[in-house]
Amino acid sequence: MKKILIIGLVFLSVFLIYLANMDKKVYYVALGDSLERVYVDDEVYGYSHYIKKYLKDEGLLERYSDDFAQVDTRITDIIKDINNNKKIKTNKGSFSLKNALIKADLITVNISFKDVYNKLNKKNVVYNEVYDYIDDLAYDLESLFKLMREYCKEDIVMIGPYNPFIDETDKLDVYEYFNEKYKNVSRDYDIIYVDLSDIDEMNGYTYEVLANRVIDKMSKSLFET
Repeated sequence: MKKILIIGLVFLSVFLIYLANMDKKVYYVALGDSLERVYVDDEVYGYSHYIKKYLKDEGLLERYSDDFAQVDTRITDIIKDINNNKKIKTNKGSFSLKNALIKADLITVNISFKDVYNKLNKKNVVYNEVYDYIDDLAYDLESLFKLMREYCKEDIVMIGPYNPFIDETDKLDVYEYFNEKYKNVSRDYDIIYVDLSDIDEMNGYTYEVLANRVIDKMSKSLFET
């Protein structure tokens, strides 16, 4: 009987150690559009892949998923996917978006930058319409964050828009308005905001810069070992 009790305690100790180590791992979910999923020579990469690599190299990665990130995704698309509890099949089995949000220790979001840039790059820009569009985006973003916070109480990081209009005064004013809108909505829902107003283009180098900014802003509890 004593021997059985000792064996049981050993198994319990091993299981508790396993659970403790699992709690120290980061379940990372990346949501977004073309900034998150960029195809180069048939390979997919983006800023989240640098974050994934960092977590993996540090022995902190439990799971990484960018399965719900798609080119040309809009805020309303993500809202719809959450409400419909979109399911993805992978080589590890199927899982749902709500389940991913609940399990996530870290979520990064980038969304709808290209739509604003396309409107600003039209030959005859109607600035009032662009401002109105940004207001609509901010309203949708608020709905998205409110919904996400129902499932995720951990780190959600919003990636702000980069700034390709540094030398164009009228467009720069619109950009600053856009950036401030996203920043304010993020603050209202306790979302970590990464400001990219000093970056004028996205490429391999700036993806890595962006990833490092996310890592710097992540809760220090995620790095505790």
